[in-house]
Amino acid sequence: MSRRAPLTWDRLPLFSTDEEIGEAVLGWDRRREFTGLAQLHERDGLPKISLVWGGRYVPAVKAFFDSEYGLSATAPLVPNGIEGDFYDAKSERPGRATDKSRSKMAETKTRPGRAVLVR
Repeated sequence: MSRRAPLTWDRLPLFSTDEEIGEAVLGWDRRREFTGLAQLHERDGLPKISLVWGGRYVPAVKAFFDSEYGLSATAPLVPNGIEGDFYDAKSERPGRATDKSRSKMAETKTRPGRAVLVR
């Protein structure tokens, strides 16, 4: 009985299931682990499963991993989860705009403690 060739990035369908991608990424023995790991990485930008095609878009998945591990020519513009002013007012550097002329984030408004929609 002949054993089938292992799946690689080049042999994956354009839209692949988590198990197929898992085999290409983790190997045959660990292919089922990819589903749980993928759900964790979706918040970081891993493409979600397309409801129309029934799988993840493989070129986008590969691009995600390339970017994640520094193999992409592009770098994220902002570190994951960080927004706002990156410079502390105490650490002003020469040649930088002063604190007064620099744009600021909008101030957060306090929300009411009760439900917004009331029947």
